[in-house]
Amino acid sequence: MKFRAITAILTLRTPLHVGTGVGTETADDLVRRDARGRLLIPGTALAGALRSIATRLAPRFPEAELCHALKAKDSKKACDCLACQLFGDVNPQEDDKKDNSARLLFYNALLDSTPQLQIRDGVGIDRTTGAAARRERVKFNLEVLPTGTTFKLRIELDRRLTDNAALQLLAATLAEWQAGRGVVGGRIARGLGAFDLLDVQFIELDLDQPDVLMTFLRDGPPWNAQIGKKDWITEQIQAIPVIPALKGSVIDPIAGSWIIAEFTLAAKGPFLTHDLAQAGRSGFDHAPILAAYALGAKPILPGSSLRGVLRSQAERIARTLATLQAWDSTNDQNQRKNVFLASCPACNPLTTKTTDEVASCNSYIKSLSKEERDQLEQVGAENELCLACRLFGSAWNGSRLRVEDAPLKEGTQVEYKVMDFLAIDRFTGGSRDGAKFDAVVLWKPQFRVRLFMENPKPWELGWLALTLRDLHGGLASIGFGRAKGFGQCTIEDRKLTIGILNDDDFPLPQPNPGKENAAIRAAQEAGKRLCKLPGATSGLYKTIMFNSETTYEWSALANGWVTVFNAMIRDPKLGFRRKFELKNDSYFTQKNGYWLPELYPARMNDEQTKR
Repeated sequence: MKFRAITAILTLRTPLHVGTGVGTETADDLVRRDARGRLLIPGTALAGALRSIATRLAPRFPEAELCHALKAKDSKKACDCLACQLFGDVNPQEDDKKDNSARLLFYNALLDSTPQLQIRDGVGIDRTTGAAARRERVKFNLEVLPTGTTFKLRIELDRRLTDNAALQLLAATLAEWQAGRGVVGGRIARGLGAFDLLDVQFIELDLDQPDVLMTFLRDGPPWNAQIGKKDWITEQIQAIPVIPALKGSVIDPIAGSWIIAEFTLAAKGPFLTHDLAQAGRSGFDHAPILAAYALGAKPILPGSSLRGVLRSQAERIARTLATLQAWDSTNDQNQRKNVFLASCPACNPLTTKTTDEVASCNSYIKSLSKEERDQLEQVGAENELCLACRLFGSAWNGSRLRVEDAPLKEGTQVEYKVMDFLAIDRFTGGSRDGAKFDAVVLWKPQFRVRLFMENPKPWELGWLALTLRDLHGGLASIGFGRAKGFGQCTIEDRKLTIGILNDDDFPLPQPNPGKENAAIRAAQEAGKRLCKLPGATSGLYKTIMFNSETTYEWSALANGWVTVFNAMIRDPKLGFRRKFELKNDSYFTQKNGYWLPELYPARMNDEQTKR
């Protein structure tokens, strides 16, 4: 009998939250602990995160089957796909004579020492004012394990796991973790749970040999021994045949491509993302978020803060384009309103009623009958959602876009400034009693940002490009004190990488049927030229990176992606149409006998411009 296991060191690149759903006076959600109070990552959380990647990769293997987990959830048949061979049948059958139990045993990942926990705060952004959503009371906090915390990963392989394809899938899946594309825990789209997998080794012992067996029984499993193969993952991946192209239409859950955008976010002046706990420790009314509660800890930009700004600005862009489309469609105000209500691409996710202005997709789905909601849970709700909820996620659909916590750029120094603030009495013109506060702020910090998106669609990339352009141009700011000039940033040192399993997986923009577009045609030609260039490999993926020699190709691609996004919003025949038509909006309305568009036209003619 052979004993096989995989060991590695899991080091957090961003804070981690594996919640319990239990809150205290300290935090709304505590991190997971065992019965002895030790902090850990449950083996179930690790297995679930790894299985999610394996389930999406498995269909790309030659002659592999699609897991039933990716099909309609009313399927009750047993599944024998490669992922289910590793992690156990997703639909186990009691009367099935075949053993479909898991072939992998995941141990809880424990800590060698107990780090100092942090409290992470979160708040929703009001879509109208751009400030904290006070009316909806979207405020929460939770415990997190800090960046740099290390765990010991232990996976034991069952002796029944002998299929070469299944072992290759396991290696390909672990390669994703090894390449830094793995996440675990909760709130991963908002920057938590990213990690690096280091010192991976594959251990294989022949327990039929007496001396090996006696050593194993005496010392126990060799978790800490350095006796395993360091290159097992590479050897297994090299034995995998060429990944074939997807047949038919691309299915989102199946792995095809990913994109990583890395850049330096450089503040022009004062910058502050407020941490209530750090403020209490420092004695200031406002203080920045630090990587740890320790002397000398460096500040960070939370992924949730940047993600919230990106979504808010993206929604503003989309609704502006939809407003222009409605305005240009007709001269009748009622018809303009109807066009906007039927095609608005971005809801307000903080609203709770369908009668609210630009009501949320979640509020409409909740108004459905139980049978209709159950059906959506079985087949997925993406087609029922607005474009913003599809890209950034909702309560019914997870996001494929992850915005990690951004550390301070290496080699840069931290500069703090203390500022005092005082409110002015609107009647006397003097200072207002009791309205004084102070803050310690960062002065011109530079953060290294990392965005990751799986299976990006051309219109999504175009939308993100427009949003990042606005952030670079000063049309969106991050953190505290936007009205005071805080949070203005520029984007520097850009790095873009696309990974593809097959050349056909490259996110090329496609023209609308029956329409020729020079920008899209140029983008397609540029994308094909990029695919022909030699690229490095990362796991199963071929990587294509931006460099100065391919600036023209990437510019043409970006222009094509933006063109596709504009068509999604502006094309009256082929563009986006809402599944649930809005009942109210904040612009195409009539108040006191006047239409707001008449007072504030979407477009100005020459006479209006002169006036």
